[in-house]
Amino acid sequence: MHLQEPTSDLIGVAETLMITLYARACETRRPEPILRDRKAVEILEGLDYDFSKYEKSWTSQLGCVVRAMEYDHLVQNFLETHPSAMIVNLGAGLCTRFSRVDNGEVHWCEVDFPEVIALRRKFFQESARHQFIAQSILDFSWMDNIQRQPNQPMMILYEGVSMYLSEVENRTLLQQIQSRFGPVEVVFDVLNHKRSQRTKQHDTVSKTNAEFKWGIDRSSDLETWGPNIVLKGETFYLTNFLRYPQRLPIAWRIVSQLFPFIPLILFKNSGRIVWLHIGQHLD
Repeated sequence: MHLQEPTSDLIGVAETLMITLYARACETRRPEPILRDRKAVEILEGLDYDFSKYEKSWTSQLGCVVRAMEYDHLVQNFLETHPSAMIVNLGAGLCTRFSRVDNGEVHWCEVDFPEVIALRRKFFQESARHQFIAQSILDFSWMDNIQRQPNQPMMILYEGVSMYLSEVENRTLLQQIQSRFGPVEVVFDVLNHKRSQRTKQHDTVSKTNAEFKWGIDRSSDLETWGPNIVLKGETFYLTNFLRYPQRLPIAWRIVSQLFPFIPLILFKNSGRIVWLHIGQHLD
């Protein structure tokens, strides 16, 4: 019998990687999945962790999946124009995106806490194009380990991360990215302010020791955080729930059929993915 990898040292924010992993694995096991991630199933089966506490969390399960798909599309579109780009995945957890979008040319770095990267190395093999950096994303020395070539296009992702950082931490992270890497594309998702105040009501995060610390109601406010920060776009990914009515609870299905504007407004305002272009400082 194969021994499962222990996960007891994953506490707080680090534990939330289990939520997204579980969502992708559950989706893959469905008869007609909207996202297939066999690696997520393999990893889940190789972990000693109580996933049962997330079993009834339909909102997070579907939300994590539609969010992952949107990130995949954004990265794929970027790589169509810049096939040899550098992609940096902050707070990578057990993300499998590299295997889903790899075009044979992209260079990819996964950055996360040392205990997370140690677990990641149990299931993933590093290579010349796929490297791991074992550091907190707020320990900005991780930037020293990014082997970016001169003028190499670069995109930095942090999926499901910004809400666990304070506003000051988020702002400082973007400013450090600008100082070191501009010009660079930065893609991350945010909660609105109201939802960021409700960790205890969240269907999965409330079952961990993690806590939401920040939300923002207008994505354009990010442009005030520093010179040459430009909002290129935002995606209200939770509205994609309405594309899969069969996945909604009966009550939500009825409401979405009779009054579709109600769930549309609620889903749209809850969370979104923002895409920034961050340039260089003007001296």
